[in-house]
Amino acid sequence: MLNYHELTMNEPRDAPARRQQFTVICLIMALYSAHCALNAGLLSPVTIVTNDDTATFPGGEFVYKLMTKDYAASSGTLRTIKEDLGMEDNGGNIREETVDVLYTVLLDDAAVVPGGLTRFASGVLVTNSDQKRRLMDVNVGIAESGGSHSKEVRYEVGSLPKVAAAVAQHPYTDGAFSAILQTYKIIPAFQKYAKEHGMSEESPIIISTCSVNQSMCTFYMPLTKRNKFFLGKQTAEEYAQIFHSVGFFEKMGIDFTEFSNVKVGGINFSNVLTGAKRALGMGAANTAGKSEL
Repeated sequence: MLNYHELTMNEPRDAPARRQQFTVICLIMALYSAHCALNAGLLSPVTIVTNDDTATFPGGEFVYKLMTKDYAASSGTLRTIKEDLGMEDNGGNIREETVDVLYTVLLDDAAVVPGGLTRFASGVLVTNSDQKRRLMDVNVGIAESGGSHSKEVRYEVGSLPKVAAAVAQHPYTDGAFSAILQTYKIIPAFQKYAKEHGMSEESPIIISTCSVNQSMCTFYMPLTKRNKFFLGKQTAEEYAQIFHSVGFFEKMGIDFTEFSNVKVGGINFSNVLTGAKRALGMGAANTAGKSEL
């Protein structure tokens, strides 16, 4: 079957039909993107409350996977957990409601930690023993050394305290725009709220629980017992110390060591990039700090 491009391959590039086709395609993509962004809550306000009956994080036993990735990857981790619990079939259809069951705890300040190295814990606030048993049974098939994919990371067990919290709700679509808005709209709103209300100089812990069926997420920012939410791991401040000497490019997730074996005309590409970085005043990453990653 011939497509439109094959039928018009002999037409000039600047032919009116080609320009019209390009314009129509761009318009459709723009409208679709705008539709997705609006459904994800682009224009919805982030209203944070602390003084009503819902402003409490419930706490409880938490069976979770600790991941070191960009926060947007938390949606994929939750899908893995839903599959392990049988809450989602192979076609991605939700069998059970996930809100107030599945939670993600965002541990670090993405403005301080380099891209892709932020930590989050996604898991289940256990409401019955069967949930814990099913998840811990999955560990039998996972190596102790783990891996980078959520299916390659073992489940751990911890406890999250029940505390007063600042709470906000926001539309949710389980898509890319929801992940983008979480990072660039919702988390900054909580950080701003914490700063304006003098809660702490430390970066806040943000916790989310979402429902695809209800198209809504609830976000919590604990007001007390902050360090309990690190589940026995390094605090955000301790973890961030590793990256204090990391340069601009490393914070952007660019590792110059990846170019160490690349040569163009006998010129080592890594040396060229490193020299350019120093010339721009970016500084080189501290190798001692880098080795701790």
